[in-house]
Amino acid sequence: MTGHHDEGAAEAARHLRALAADLSGRGFATAVMQAVHFAAVNVVSPSVPKLTERVYVAQVDGLWWFWWSWHDRIAPVHDVAAAAFKIAYVLTPHDGPV
Repeated sequence: MTGHHDEGAAEAARHLRALAADLSGRGFATAVMQAVHFAAVNVVSPSVPKLTERVYVAQVDGLWWFWWSWHDRIAPVHDVAAAAFKIAYVLTPHDGPV
């Protein structure tokens, strides 16, 4: 059973590293975390460091997904660019109507 858990943890970390690399290329500070029961990437906005998010990766029905900290799905892990775009959008300040 431990081998299966180790394989899952390694796969989760691989997906998070790919997401972190994409977000770093967009100017965001990232740090991949690997804990006993979860893996995540911390993402920090370059323009407003108080804008941060911890993105998780987990399987549902055999498919890996990126997840917001509030437990909503972002995108499947095979679509790193879509996930990075959504995260970047949320962590980038936008001027709204006055």
